[in-house]
Amino acid sequence: MEYRKIFEAEFREFNRDILEKSWEWLNDPIIKELTSASEFDAESQERWFESLKTRNDYYIRSVWYKDKPIGVMGIKHLTDKDGEAFGYLGEKEYWGKTIGVQGLQYMIDYAKSIKLESLYAIVLKENINSYKLMRRLGFEKEKEIDENAIVMRLYLFPKEN
Repeated sequence: MEYRKIFEAEFREFNRDILEKSWEWLNDPIIKELTSASEFDAESQERWFESLKTRNDYYIRSVWYKDKPIGVMGIKHLTDKDGEAFGYLGEKEYWGKTIGVQGLQYMIDYAKSIKLESLYAIVLKENINSYKLMRRLGFEKEKEIDENAIVMRLYLFPKEN
């Protein structure tokens, strides 16, 4: 896919420093609403972070611009067939600057490299920008979850007849 990169994002390991930034980002009311982030406390976040060391169902990266962490992208609920793409830019001045496109493409490329059949995402109906991003990269609406959210899916390899 062709697009003009306004900023060149870099994807790095998700570490404790990013965990602390994520705490700040996911407690921002706008980001919390747009990501449907569930309530969590420092203790549960720490348990989740420690669990990453032994989990095979989670791939997560921090997003950087120059030397500044600006967001998180990943795939959760990984199986041998698919996984749920997710992400958020915590630094709002980078919204609309193609970093979401770069991050989602990075996750698509990773999913292809491990031979997943598809990726899916849960998108809030009110989050028009996420919906447009998913459509731009080939995700199609698969089903409605409820009155607030839909599942969108991208098949990574052509289906065999």
